[in-house]
Amino acid sequence: QGSTAAITGIHITAPLWRTTHTSFFLSCIAMTQAGPFTPPRTRRRAKDEFVETLPKRRQTVAKMEPAVLAPNSNSCASNSKESANSIHVMERAMAALRPEGCHGRLPCREEEQARITAHLRTAVQQGGSMQVLYVSGMPGTGKTATVLETIKLMRADSRVPCFEVAHVNAMRLGAPGSVFRDILCQVHADEHIRCSAGAAHSECVQFFTERAQGRVVILLIDEVDHLVTQNQAVLYKMFDMLTLPSHKLVVVAISNTMDLPERLLPRVASRFGIVRVNFQPYNRDQIAKILSDRLQGHGALGSLSTTAVRLCAARVAAGTGDIRKALQLCRRAVEVRSSRTGEVGPVDFVHLNVAEKELLHANPAARAVGGLGPRARRFLAATLLELRKANADVVPLRAVTLRYGKIMTALNAAADQLPKSTLYENLPPFHPMDEALFLAERLESMALLVQQRLSGSSSRSASGANAEPALTLGSGLEMDDLSTALAAIEEDEGLKELIQGAE
Repeated sequence: QGSTAAITGIHITAPLWRTTHTSFFLSCIAMTQAGPFTPPRTRRRAKDEFVETLPKRRQTVAKMEPAVLAPNSNSCASNSKESANSIHVMERAMAALRPEGCHGRLPCREEEQARITAHLRTAVQQGGSMQVLYVSGMPGTGKTATVLETIKLMRADSRVPCFEVAHVNAMRLGAPGSVFRDILCQVHADEHIRCSAGAAHSECVQFFTERAQGRVVILLIDEVDHLVTQNQAVLYKMFDMLTLPSHKLVVVAISNTMDLPERLLPRVASRFGIVRVNFQPYNRDQIAKILSDRLQGHGALGSLSTTAVRLCAARVAAGTGDIRKALQLCRRAVEVRSSRTGEVGPVDFVHLNVAEKELLHANPAARAVGGLGPRARRFLAATLLELRKANADVVPLRAVTLRYGKIMTALNAAADQLPKSTLYENLPPFHPMDEALFLAERLESMALLVQQRLSGSSSRSASGANAEPALTLGSGLEMDDLSTALAAIEEDEGLKELIQGAE
């Protein structure tokens, strides 16, 4: 120890080699006093060891980076997945709202379908029927869909004998007499039959005569109203085939009017019996149920809000109750919602209002209503109210004239109680019959109305000279579109309520 103290306390003046040796010796003494010596690590440190040896501030940043980035990435992925699911739901909703998207389900028509099934099953099993199944109702009430679905189910039923079907849409024929050529093509499974209307009728009569070995043919005539002529010769020839021996024929006639059998001439009505099945327009609850069932069947129940479904059902039911109009309106609302990429959630009443305005403005006939004068609009309103009252698509001109007279009388009475500055002061004197005839011709020239002739049930001449004039809406104008267009521009609140259906 003395030598050590002596060494540590002496100022060294030795040569350089001795100085270096002394410094090394002093370093060894200091490390011996500090503890065992550990050599430095020379291997490469792992990644986690590097994080642990970072300064305290950098450690905090390094540890917090994963916690900040992870939620943002998950949120982006979640939003992308949610957007993709929304697109798929809207696509399924579009498929459900197409006219053919019912998947065989016809809700709210169970009673009508049961009656149709009972008649057709019995007629096929008996080898034909002398009775005509007359299916009537407003457009869009499910008449044709119900009949076709019934025929489909009967074909799949092994207890029903095999039968053939000939489906003719009279509205698509070039002329009423062409119906026999169309029937002949279907029963012979040959679309290239070329013959005159008279020859085609003779071929049909020959085909349906003495068919003891053939299958029963169900002849479905859609839009049978278009076969009505002045002398009703086409309908007479059609129903006269039911009197042929062993005809094995079952006739189903679908019409938009309930009173067609009453308007037939006696010689036509005497050729057959009739079984009626009438389809009432859909009400608000039925339309809402049909829309919900369709969406649920396609897995798209959440695509439309309950408010939108109920609102659409109420608006369509207040017009004609046409389910096709409800499907079209909801389908357009889905398109409006899908076009707005920034929005989330189901179709709401806002999208429904936009769709309704677009569909109304897309109809040129409905747009033309806005440019009519007051009297022409009120004549259209009288026609609309009579069509709605009769639950038909054709009404007598006499009934429309009476309704128009009541409307104008009420407006003139109201004008007498108002100041001269109001809109009623310039109404000219009113002559109902003269104005009705003039307005009917003017509106027919604009394709808003069509004049027809109605034949009554009483005995009349074959020429139809005594037929009563009648009115129906033009081909491009529907009752609910007309109701919306008239209500939008009608100034009188009382008449506006009547137009909107509060009668």
